[in-house]
Amino acid sequence: MRKVKTMKKTWVMLLLAGLPALLFPDIRNRDKPLNGEWNFRLEKVWEVEKVGGDVFGLPFTLTVAEDERLYVFDPKNEKNYILDKDGAFVSTFGRSGQGPGELTGQERTHLIDGKLAIVDRIGIRYFSRAGEHLRTSGQEKIRRPPQIVIGEDEFISFPMTAIGAPEGRGEVYYSKLDGGIERKIGEFSMTQAGIGSVGETVMDIIVIGLSPLLVGGYDHGRLYWGASHSYEIHISDLEGRSLGGFSVDRKARRVSDSFKKKFFKGPNVPPEMAAAIAKSFSNKLTYFHRIEVHDGLVYVFVPELDLDQGKARTAQIDIFSLEGRYLFRARLDFGKGLTHLFSPLSNLCFRNGYLYAVCSRADDTVVLVKYKADLPKGEMRLFQ
Repeated sequence: MRKVKTMKKTWVMLLLAGLPALLFPDIRNRDKPLNGEWNFRLEKVWEVEKVGGDVFGLPFTLTVAEDERLYVFDPKNEKNYILDKDGAFVSTFGRSGQGPGELTGQERTHLIDGKLAIVDRIGIRYFSRAGEHLRTSGQEKIRRPPQIVIGEDEFISFPMTAIGAPEGRGEVYYSKLDGGIERKIGEFSMTQAGIGSVGETVMDIIVIGLSPLLVGGYDHGRLYWGASHSYEIHISDLEGRSLGGFSVDRKARRVSDSFKKKFFKGPNVPPEMAAAIAKSFSNKLTYFHRIEVHDGLVYVFVPELDLDQGKARTAQIDIFSLEGRYLFRARLDFGKGLTHLFSPLSNLCFRNGYLYAVCSRADDTVVLVKYKADLPKGEMRLFQ
């Protein structure tokens, strides 16, 4: 009897050890959503073009708190703005510079533990929700570049482009400075196509839609990540365990050499340089450029290149269940006379049933718009 009991116990332990793989296998989706199209039914709540006496220049980052307070970084004006839920100006903070409370080479703004965390060239800068500088974790403490800040001095890092992945190989890491924890979550292969080059000169040019990127989205202890030159997304926990993944059997969209040459052509770019840069990029467009989780569903943002504007835009949003079943295909209609002003960072934000977007009018006026949005709801969380 004792031996039988021991064997049963061993089998139970083996089954539990294999549970994540059994529950969350890789899911291969057809390029046809199970539930068809989704309409966000956007209804404009308000629209503003000025903030604190300034006219918006080129807002790159838009972050929204639980109380609907907005944090907007405008690199053209070199200011971070705080607006209330009605779009009214509250204050500015974090001006350009290298002193205490100043920012240089600012990237995304993260909301964590009741604070703002902003990554710049110095490290991670922490501010109160009112914009008061609290402290800085400098680069001397940080071994790898933070991409997603998930807690105070706790972040996920990875090279976004192939130029940071020697020989096309890169790694995803979880780091916590308090305790010196560093843990590899996964590794990936990144194509070298998309590193701009002219002769022996190499340039880290990021063109959404043309540049292969490592993209990651985080929610409740789970990281959804993948290299955008193939439609394959992995799901991992912070211990580095795989919880499955998903893909879409989608045919790659192609662009011609002449399209790429026209895209890189500019008043300060000689034709031969534009042609050389274009040649270093693939003729296949990438599949996605952002991954987010909202209301128990995974949103994958699909880019499209606008040749007339020489810029990218979000063409559609593919919506998946948490384990990766392709449920909806959605597109965004910002209303008559408004076009989303695309940013490589994040000036399009879903929060609490609203969509916030930086748009341009027909006369090129830049505006910040808040919409009421009808978001699909996911089923119970599988990863709690």
